[in-house]
Amino acid sequence: MPTLYINGRDVEAHLDDRRVALNHFDYAKDDIQSSTVPLFDVERVVLIGYPKITMQLQHHFIYHGIPVFFLSPHGRWVSSMLPNTNGSAFRRLRQYDAARNHSLALTAAKQLIHAKIRNMRRVLQRLAANREQSAEPAQQDACNSLLEYASRVTDVETPASVRGIEGIASAVYFRRLAAFFPEELPFVSRNRRPPRDAANAILSWTYAIVMAEIDAAVRCAGLDPCLGFLHEISYGRPSLPLDLLEPLRAPLGDLLALNLLNHKLLRQEHFENNPEDGGVYLKKESRRIFFTEYEQYMERFFAESKGGSRVTFRRVIRAMVNAVCEMIEAGKEPEFFLMP
Repeated sequence: MPTLYINGRDVEAHLDDRRVALNHFDYAKDDIQSSTVPLFDVERVVLIGYPKITMQLQHHFIYHGIPVFFLSPHGRWVSSMLPNTNGSAFRRLRQYDAARNHSLALTAAKQLIHAKIRNMRRVLQRLAANREQSAEPAQQDACNSLLEYASRVTDVETPASVRGIEGIASAVYFRRLAAFFPEELPFVSRNRRPPRDAANAILSWTYAIVMAEIDAAVRCAGLDPCLGFLHEISYGRPSLPLDLLEPLRAPLGDLLALNLLNHKLLRQEHFENNPEDGGVYLKKESRRIFFTEYEQYMERFFAESKGGSRVTFRRVIRAMVNAVCEMIEAGKEPEFFLMP
């Protein structure tokens, strides 16, 4: 079990020798279900909502180098608790210098969005090929437009222009992506905070989970997560993890969401409306389905290129963080993930 998910306020967790002991309370049935997980099986922990975790267990996670991610009850990333990885002060100094270097920061921003647009186009091509829709005019128009925007972004001269092209390209992409959602759970347009339908709910949920992993990788590398190259600096915003999320949104987040919905692993009954904010969210009891598929998706090996080495998405995340480190320390132009 690479990732231990502890979900909701009706769960208690404590340390039992070398195992994590979990008690799941069913208050309606006045029942308790208990289970244990060996600590040596756990590589990371995700806490969703407000489970009860003993301080002893939290200390044990820290001592053994196990990162802990905190998500809100509706899946919004909150923060991370990590082992002490703040030793690389020189690396952060170079990161601050790189962020002030207009040319270097602009290069990173352009590479990020170029990769994102290329990956969006590749996702549409793969989806269309699976449904024998590659020749449809709407498909060809979208792919041609994305190819043009991917080329255009390499020539702009300001971060604002990069973000502008990204916004236009994303609008083209989502208009076409809507055709691949199931009829019973349609996608009309991208909306969030709160998501207004099940399609957007699963997209936002997936992005939040991936972003938590990226945030941990950034911090473990000794980088400052609040200082990115594409997303502007704002109080409390994890700009660098958000930067690195961009190339992965389509090939990781969107394809996983579509797989869950189109194979009916998640259906309308797995989502619920929240009367407080009017949003639609994945039900607590449905998250097990998501996390089972998510772990398989993250650990599945694939070839980055024809005849190339085999990687997983977790290795891809580490490779992109390493690319940032090489950029700020050696001036090497970064290369970000391109979907095969």
